[in-house]
Amino acid sequence: MTKLKTISFVVITATLAGCAATPRHYDEKSSLALNLARAGGIYDQDLRDSPDGTRSYRKSLLMSALNLTSLATSLDAPLRHLSGTQTLLFNATDIMMSPDKPSARPSLMGWMPESLAANEDAAYDRYVAIVDEAITQAAESLAITATKLTDVKTPEIEGHPLMLWSVKAERYGCSDDNCIIAYNIQQPNHWKTPDYVIGGEAASHNITANHPKEYSRLIFRQSGQEPAFPSGEFYGAVSAAMPSWMVMYFPPNTVIQDGKPVPYPVLYEQGNQLLFKEPQS
Repeated sequence: MTKLKTISFVVITATLAGCAATPRHYDEKSSLALNLARAGGIYDQDLRDSPDGTRSYRKSLLMSALNLTSLATSLDAPLRHLSGTQTLLFNATDIMMSPDKPSARPSLMGWMPESLAANEDAAYDRYVAIVDEAITQAAESLAITATKLTDVKTPEIEGHPLMLWSVKAERYGCSDDNCIIAYNIQQPNHWKTPDYVIGGEAASHNITANHPKEYSRLIFRQSGQEPAFPSGEFYGAVSAAMPSWMVMYFPPNTVIQDGKPVPYPVLYEQGNQLLFKEPQS
């Protein structure tokens, strides 16, 4: 009996190790959005496909009126340490939350081809340069002014600083430093790339969404009034300026579109807003 248990343990261990070393295969029964989200580390089952994509989140984020001035969401822990103007921007409300589940927070995911960076440190620098350039291009396409704040001391996440940009766009109520873009990039890990990630290579410098705190994200925030800035259009423009192997996920009520929060989760890939919609058979 002991020998059989030992053999069984070895077989199970080998099987799990093989699964862990293999990128996710495309699930034909799931949407492209869900396949990419799962590949990027959003594993929890609160996120799922629905027939029309509008009922794809199972639990508490489906509030009737989420106060978007509290959109520090996943950034609350590091933002608690800001001071002065930045404290005013991010702590305008005491409604702060940092959900444990990846599906409940905005996330930035990527599979940088291994050939583009010699190591993880070089990959990190390249990710930062890519996001900065994407923000610059998105600002130009929307005819707004975005300025990276290089003289502001920001908290660090996993040893890397939070990046802040101020936005000026008077037609959307963005003035006096009340609109800001915040993002951070986690330390990339060497990993394998799913074959359905466009523009990827077999091996990649990967950033994922599954860690409770050390994950990448990009968030636009408008404080001090009802949000008027079209963050959905902005996220689409940022995504269009990013490489095809980078995607952005947003949970319900965190994207402003046509003047209202989008009440369902979305994922941006190559500038397109993808829904978590069951594929047609």
